[in-house]
Formats: sequence, C-alpha cells, structure tokens
Amino acid sequence: MVKMIITAALTGGEPVHKGMTPYVPSSPEEISEETYRCWEAGASIVHLHAKDPVTGKPAADPNPYFKQYAKLIRDRCDIIINMTTGGARPTTGEKLNEMVKERCGLGAEMMSLNMGTINLWTPPYENVFMNEIPRIRRWVGYMYEAGIKPELEFYDTGMINATKMLVKDGVLREPLHVQFVMVGTTGWSPTPKALMYGVEQINPSWTWSVCSLGRTQLPMGAFAMTLGGHVRVGFEDNIYIRHGELAKSNADLVKRIVTIAEALNIEVAKPDEARKMLGLPKP
Repeated sequence: MVKMIITAALTGGEPVHKGMTPYVPSSPEEISEETYRCWEAGASIVHLHAKDPVTGKPAADPNPYFKQYAKLIRDRCDIIINMTTGGARPTTGEKLNEMVKERCGLGAEMMSLNMGTINLWTPPYENVFMNEIPRIRRWVGYMYEAGIKPELEFYDTGMINATKMLVKDGVLREPLHVQFVMVGTTGWSPTPKALMYGVEQINPSWTWSVCSLGRTQLPMGAFAMTLGGHVRVGFEDNIYIRHGELAKSNADLVKRIVTIAEALNIEVAKPDEARKMLGLPKP
C-alpha cells in the first residue's frame, strides 16, 4: 500500500483565532514551533496562512509573515512548506495578483489553489469566494515559473471538470496533486459515498488528499487512508481533540491520525518520501 502523506494545517484563514482557542499559533515563533512539533509527530507538509501575531486573525499584510515563517521553519526541519492563495485576502484585482506572484518567491514548495468560485460555507453565508478560471490560469503560471507545485482544492464536482479542462488546455501539468475539501453546507458533503464518487472522477495518476471540518475530520481522514489517499488535519479544520475538549496542539491531531494509520498497517511518509511521491525537488 502507498505510504500516507499527512498535512498539518495550523491556523486557517478567517474562522480560527485566539478568541476561539488559546492554542492556535499566531506569531512567527509560535508557528515555527508548532510546525516543528507536527513534523516530529509525523506530518510531511505544513499548510500556512498569515496571522496577526496578537489576535490570531488574518494578517493585514500577509507576505512579510510568510517570509518569516518559511525562514524559521526551514532552519528547524525539512517539512514541505505549502502556502495558501485562499483564505483571507486583504486586497483584490491586480494588487491581489501581484501579492500572489510575490508569495511564489517566499520559500514555498507547494501552494494551495481553489479550483473555482464557491458560496462561503461558514455563517452567515452571505459572501462568495471568487476564483475565476482566468485567475486560476494566471496563478498556475506564477507557480510553475517559480518551481512550485499547485495543490488543487476541490469544493465540488465542477472543480474536477474545470481541472480536466485546464489539463487538456495545457495549463496544468500532470500528475496533479488534489485535495477534496469536504466543507458540507455549500460544498462536498463529508460522507464516504461523496468522497468515493470524487475519487472515481479523477485521473488515477493524480495523488489526492482529504480534509474535513469539525467532528468529521477524523472519520473522513480514516476512510480516505483506507482508499490509498492522504490526509490533512489541524486547527484550520478542527480545534477539538474530542467532543467538547480543545486540542492543545496541532501535533495532537497529527499523532491521532498516525495512531489510526499504524493500526491499519499504513506507513506514514517522511518529507523526502512525500517529495518523491509528489514530484518535488529537495529543498
């Protein structure tokens, strides 16, 4: 069986902040330390959002923080650094394009890329997360030019079809790495049947991962690994270790998924093994 890659998504964009849990890392030093603990626990990839060091809410000027995170993390371990292009966006239009292009030079090996537009899945459900096809084309170009592998985020089946179209057009280069983001409400329902349908629609050469929110994080992650998929855990998607009890570290969530993998005789990939599986060069 293929080894499993674990991604630790430490903080998330808008929803998770110090007001929700005191354990969410926010300063560059906290994020570096939390990344190191997740790496020790078995994570091969860290997924990063930029946070205000005090409040833990989205940073008004993200890129300087990303640069700090990358340097501090790389000084401590060889985990794969994955930076977001989604989450909180402090600007729009051409300034947003410039910000993402600059971010491609800040130390990431991978960057997440939402493969379409979706109604936001968190209350009050009044806004739309925009990612039009022309923007996707442009940002993929930035990533490839910088030697970065996109991690393609699927929130519904239409995004799989859009991805296939962009492969056919030569915009995206196979093999791809994709992630089923099972948010419920406005997107994928977090059920085994929905995940199996999604996996059946993708090219068998693509690697894939799953992330699921709240109490569904653990069961969907466990199910995904039995299908040969990879798993994302962390405070971005779930802040509880069990019902009503806050996890004190992202590493606790990593350790829990490692325990399940070991019980199923599924080996967990180390960063260099994950790089080989994903077609990434050594940092």
